[in-house]
Amino acid sequence: MRLDALFTAAWLAATATAIGPASPDKPPRLQGKPEKMASWRWPNPFASPRYAKYTPACEAERTFTAREHLLDDLSEPGPNGLLAYRDALRSVFSAREYPGSWDGIDPHGYDRKLLIMDYDAMPLKVREWIEEQERSDGPGRGLFAIYGRPAPGTRVMNTIKVPEEVPVSEEWRGKDDRRVVLFAPGAIYEMLPLWVAEGSDCEESLLDLSKYSAKLADGRVVAYPVQHTSPKLNDREIEFQIKAQVLKLKEGEVEEDVLEIAQGPEAAEKGEETEAAKSEKAGETKSVEEAKRAGKDEL
Repeated sequence: MRLDALFTAAWLAATATAIGPASPDKPPRLQGKPEKMASWRWPNPFASPRYAKYTPACEAERTFTAREHLLDDLSEPGPNGLLAYRDALRSVFSAREYPGSWDGIDPHGYDRKLLIMDYDAMPLKVREWIEEQERSDGPGRGLFAIYGRPAPGTRVMNTIKVPEEVPVSEEWRGKDDRRVVLFAPGAIYEMLPLWVAEGSDCEESLLDLSKYSAKLADGRVVAYPVQHTSPKLNDREIEFQIKAQVLKLKEGEVEEDVLEIAQGPEAAEKGEETEAAKSEKAGETKSVEEAKRAGKDEL
């Protein structure tokens, strides 16, 4: 579902209305109904029954720290809220589909999740991928929003403009420690191997995203956030662990030329539509009307 279809009402109501039980003067909180996204392209490869056919020729894992928020936090001040970024988020995230939460789940309503990280805490290759998507208007544009870290009591109004030069200057890169990046958990699946490539024994393979796939095959790179913690009450901090492998077919095993999953990348490229996708389309109009009646919206 496009974000702009449900964004405006909540945007206008968030500052005037506190989150809480419904009353004649207070619109109700838009409750979500968690469901698997029909368009989800990245199943857990390590949970596939076909994974037993392979052995990792190389493996890399890393753990990262972020803060996880719900859409409710757009009306809450810092340090545990996202009010400082609320006015700037709309121009970025309202232009595309919600990328999903962990494991391809869309919680909907105010239960949709957003992550915030210090920009310099991201691996350099991840930052470079984000910047290239922005400067080239690539398919990943708008998945990540980069902002200057606001001073206490102030708000940010615009994203950081990515330079056209490649690589960026040392002066520009040197300011990454003053920046933060906001994104939905589902955004990271597009380039998961880049998160763990640096310093690994298979760095070259992991940096080659043409080898990264949701389909298990000899020589392919697969990756997944195999663990993520729940946010802490006092600071919303979480940890998430990413694992990537270069697959090698076990001796004696035979690869099957089959579609890994109905909603996988191959099916999406062919334009195939699942029954779940048809059902979600049918429910979009109802969801929009519910959001309007609530006087709020989901991001």
